Amino acid sequence: MTAPVLEGRRIDSDTYRAVMRHLPTGVAAICSTDPVTGAQNGMIVGTFASLSMEPALVTFSVMHSSTSWPRISEAGTFSVSLLAEDQQQVCRALSARGEDKLSAVDWSESGWGTPHLHGSLAWFDCRIEQQFTAGDHVVVIASVLDMTPAEGASAPLIFHGGRFGSFRETA
Repeated sequence: MTAPVLEGRRIDSDTYRAVMRHLPTGVAAICSTDPVTGAQNGMIVGTFASLSMEPALVTFSVMHSSTSWPRISEAGTFSVSLLAEDQQQVCRALSARGEDKLSAVDWSESGWGTPHLHGSLAWFDCRIEQQFTAGDHVVVIASVLDMTPAEGASAPLIFHGGRFGSFRETA
């Protein structure tokens, strides 16, 4: 017996977006330093995730239209700062279009030469291993070079239904 071939309906982007808004996501800042000019660049993703423990790999996706990702990609290494609940302004600053996004953000340089955003829950320093196209996004796979949890960390910044919030434990 062969399985029937099912064809799904065409999912329009508005419907897809409306349904996916029900899935809460963490908010991560991806930042790099240009090895030639020394300029910093950053962007926000809601798709950052652990991919593998051995070896330690992470993944995220970026829209093709991103103007920040090509510059971060050229650097080859980048940092990930997991944003805390009180870092909405950081998220907005790095979501804006423009060049000097980190000028309004407190950060310091990691041992890997990447920006670590102050007040974040944890930091990762990563090296790009693979990039490939999937639909209207670029999927990035990166190896973790180093990682540090924050001391006395607060709750994570969460994006859900078009709004920011934070984690609250339920009984």
